[in-house]
Amino acid sequence: MGNKHVPEPMPYTKAGHLLNPLRSVILSPKTLVKRLGLAPGLKVLELGPGPGFFSPEAARAIGPGQLVLVDVQQEMLDMARKRLADMGIDNVEYRKGDAVSLPVESEAFDVAFLVSMLGEVPDRSACLGEIHRVLKRNGLLSITEFRWVDPDYIPRRELLEMIRAAGFRVCAQYGRSFHYTVNFRK
Repeated sequence: MGNKHVPEPMPYTKAGHLLNPLRSVILSPKTLVKRLGLAPGLKVLELGPGPGFFSPEAARAIGPGQLVLVDVQQEMLDMARKRLADMGIDNVEYRKGDAVSLPVESEAFDVAFLVSMLGEVPDRSACLGEIHRVLKRNGLLSITEFRWVDPDYIPRRELLEMIRAAGFRVCAQYGRSFHYTVNFRK
């Protein structure tokens, strides 16, 4: 028996540091929204939003569109709901669910994005299959990973292989040493 790391979601009890404003120095929500190419009227899925660090900027960018947050932990959704409500943001829906069986309709989303989340899913290929299912034709999948601060970090090369095997094609890449974002089309 080895000490192999088992991927799992960050416990909600440790979510406070995810809202640290210093995170914006590494990757600001505005920068991520630009990378996503969000525009008014889009329907966007944020998978594993935690307490919603990137969510307010995404919701504002797509207004009057809809942002759907899906997290496996109700407590994370509750934190995000309170945070966004306190900001007066109301174009967001909150759904508790597992990444390998998303509680959303097929071909419903223009964009799906994940930030430091895919590495927490034990069955990544099933998760990517679900994202493929819920994205509209030519929909955008965006994955951002942070090196050194995430125990479940996925190296870019490994991610590219995994995503291509799931039927997506690369359309843009951003970032270098501390983090990267790769966008894919269905």
